[in-house]
Amino acid sequence: MDIASATAAVQAATAGNKSSAASTALAGNFDTFLRLLTTQLKHQDPTNPMSSDQFTQQLVQMSGVEQSIQTNRNLETLITANSIQNSNLSVSLLGKEVTGSGTGALLADGAANWSYALAADAPDTTLQVINADGATVFTKKLNAAKGDHQFAWDGKDGNSAEQPAGTYFLKIVANGANGAPVAVDTRTTGIVTAIDLTSTDPLLTVNGAQIRYSQITSVKQPEAPI
Repeated sequence: MDIASATAAVQAATAGNKSSAASTALAGNFDTFLRLLTTQLKHQDPTNPMSSDQFTQQLVQMSGVEQSIQTNRNLETLITANSIQNSNLSVSLLGKEVTGSGTGALLADGAANWSYALAADAPDTTLQVINADGATVFTKKLNAAKGDHQFAWDGKDGNSAEQPAGTYFLKIVANGANGAPVAVDTRTTGIVTAIDLTSTDPLLTVNGAQIRYSQITSVKQPEAPI
C-alpha cells in the first residue's frame, strides 16, 4: 500500500463527519429563526415592543451555536490531519525493523527474543511462553530487579522438546515483595509486514502479531543477510 492509498483510506473513513451534518441543520434552523424573528417584529405590540436587549440576546445565542459547530469542525480537521500523518508515516515502516510494546516474537532457527521493563523490583516474577493456540509451552520463575531485561527462549518446552517455528507470545506476571503487582512493559522487535489503517492509530503486524503505531519506540533498516 502506498502513501496515496493510505491517505485515501483515512479520508474515506472520516467522510460524513458530525460537524457537517450539524452545520446543515443549523442553516435550516437559522432560516426558521430569522422568519420567526421577523414575524415577531411585524406583529409585536407597538406599545410594548421587543427591547434591543432581547433582540441581541437571541442573535448571540444563535451565533454561539454556530461558533460551537465551527470549533468542532476545526477539531475534526485536526484529527483527520493527524490520522493522515500517522497513516503516511506508518506506511513508510513497511519492511523496516521496529521495536515497540508487544508480546509476540518469531521463533526461528531455535531462538525467540523479547525485552521487558519492570517498574520496581519483583522477586516473584513468572515468564510464560504461549503458542498461537493459547497453550503455555514454557514457564520460568525468577527474581527480577527493576529496570530493563532481555529474555531469549531456545524454542524448547519444559520437557526439552523443540517447538515448531512461528509466532509465540510472552506473558509476564510480576509481584513485589509485598505481593503487590508490578507494572511490566513487554517489547518485541521485528520486521513490519502489514499495516491496518482502519483506526486513527494504525496497527502494524510485527512477528505475526499486531502492535500500535503509537507504541513504536525505535526504527531501523533491517540487517542485510550475510
